[in-house]
Amino acid sequence: MARRRPLQRSPGRPGAAPARDAALKALRQATRFVEAGEYARAYPILKRLADVAARRGMPRRAGYLYLQAARARLEMGEPRDALVLAQHAIQHLAGVGRVERASRLLLGTIQALEDKGYREQAVTLRAQVSALLGGSGLAPSVLRQSTLPTRCPSCNAPVRPDQVSWIDGRSVECVFCGGVVRATDSATDG
Repeated sequence: MARRRPLQRSPGRPGAAPARDAALKALRQATRFVEAGEYARAYPILKRLADVAARRGMPRRAGYLYLQAARARLEMGEPRDALVLAQHAIQHLAGVGRVERASRLLLGTIQALEDKGYREQAVTLRAQVSALLGGSGLAPSVLRQSTLPTRCPSCNAPVRPDQVSWIDGRSVECVFCGGVVRATDSATDG
C-alpha cells in the first residue's frame, strides 16, 4: 500500500491544511449521500464546495464539483438548475483547457437530460460544449478496458467506468475531486 505524503502548509496561507481537510470531509459526506440516492442532501454540499473552489481560484476543482452538483439537481428533477450548474462547469474547465475531457463527462449529463425528457436543456448543453470544442461536436470517447479501483484514493468517491475521464492509458481523473486514479492493467481500445 502506497504511503500518502503528509499535507504541508503553503507559506503565507495559514490554515490551508485544516481547510483542505474540512473540504475533503464534506466531499466524502456528499459522496455518501449521492451513493445513497439522497441528492437533496448532497447538492448543497457540492454547490458550496464548488463555489468555494471557484472563489479560491481552483477552476478545475470548481468545474468538477459544479458538474456533480448539476447531476444532483438533475436527479432532484430540476433540469434548469442542472443546466446552469453544467454551464458553470464548462466555464471553469474551459479556462484551464479541460473542455475536451470535461465534454466526455458532460456526455453523461446530456444523456441523463435526454433520458429524463429534458430535451431542450440537453440540446442547449450539447451546443455550448460543441461551440467550445470549435464545432467538432461530441463524439463518444473510445471505450477502454482496464481494472480501475472502485474508489478514489483521494476522496473515497466511487470510480465508475462510464463516468471517468481518461488522462492516459493507465490513469483517470476522479469526477468528484479531480484526483488521479491509476488503473492496475493497461487500457486497451474496445
